[in-house]
Amino acid sequence: MMLLTIFSVIGVDTWSSATVLGYAVLAGLVMALALSSQRWLLWYLFGGMAYWLAVEAIQYVLANRPMLSALSEWHRYVIAMGISWLPLLGWVLYRALRYEDVSKSVQQQRALEAARYIEHTPVYDDDYQPRFH
Repeated sequence: MMLLTIFSVIGVDTWSSATVLGYAVLAGLVMALALSSQRWLLWYLFGGMAYWLAVEAIQYVLANRPMLSALSEWHRYVIAMGISWLPLLGWVLYRALRYEDVSKSVQQQRALEAARYIEHTPVYDDDYQPRFH
């Protein structure tokens, strides 16, 4: 009964047999992938879906802004994707400034470590004779 309710909501009565077969094959492939050793690929699938939902949400917010509602839908999607890349840009800048030579604090830390580093050189007695010439 629950499946009939769900199917009636998504309009299954208008699906052709090819559509039902296509969705059945897709569901079977996802299940096969979930049961295989490559199930980590599903995280990419779900991550992509979550990313696109975030882009859709940003585009929806932009569409409801009076100033930006005059833009075309395509322009709003481009702006939404640009906004969605800002956290990635911030993370890349953080990593570059924190872990590369660009950062002053990393340069100072490396200078401190180099000053504390003592090269390993053997200390010999005065009467040391090498074994091989």
